[in-house]
Amino acid sequence: MNPTVVLVHGAMHTPWIFDPLRERLTSRGIASRAVQLPSSNPDSAAAQGLTEDVAVVRAEIEAVDGPVVLAAHSYGGVPATWAAAEEGRVAELVYIAAFALEPGVSMMEWMGGDFPPTWIHSPDGLAVKAGDAEQSIFSGVEPALTAEAVKRLNWQGLRAFTEKLGAAPVGVPLTYFVATEDPALPPAVQEQWAARAAHTVRVPSGHSPHLSHTDEITTLLTQAVARAQK
Repeated sequence: MNPTVVLVHGAMHTPWIFDPLRERLTSRGIASRAVQLPSSNPDSAAAQGLTEDVAVVRAEIEAVDGPVVLAAHSYGGVPATWAAAEEGRVAELVYIAAFALEPGVSMMEWMGGDFPPTWIHSPDGLAVKAGDAEQSIFSGVEPALTAEAVKRLNWQGLRAFTEKLGAAPVGVPLTYFVATEDPALPPAVQEQWAARAAHTVRVPSGHSPHLSHTDEITTLLTQAVARAQK
């Protein structure tokens, strides 16, 4: 059974963000799926939390026949880490400039207890959104694609940041894609997490390498799929 790549987007995103990457994977004969995390929603009151995100990622993995290469971007690394700890068919966990937190730690704790000053809080107080996405999230991405991506950003539920990571996988090979010019997630922190990975790739990318360096991410995932076939 050929491995399937399951893609987990970051905070505020939708699966659309992976369309260019999935097109390239398809051209290489690699099947892929992309989840919609319930913590990201255009309605701030409907945006949910980490617990619901983990359930959705687990369901997506369970829907696949055969092994899974689980690849996550940014915040998506948190629910992906937890899901990989509970789903035995994950052959490899790939972090794309993603958070690889320790169990028992929340995003809010990692952020020092507060959101970046440029972030916007929803009027109902239930969700947040990055106010400087062009510079922080999409640096280095082609301008027209950046504009479309910003237009599609959702509210991100607060519980995605306050709920603690419940578990991390043991015995699952890790790969880390370090974005060495990332203004949103410090490259030095990415390097610390990458030190635990079996495979590390470094590219001079901003925070969204799946958009700015799509070919490099495609190659990385192709290699992970090849390893999962052995």
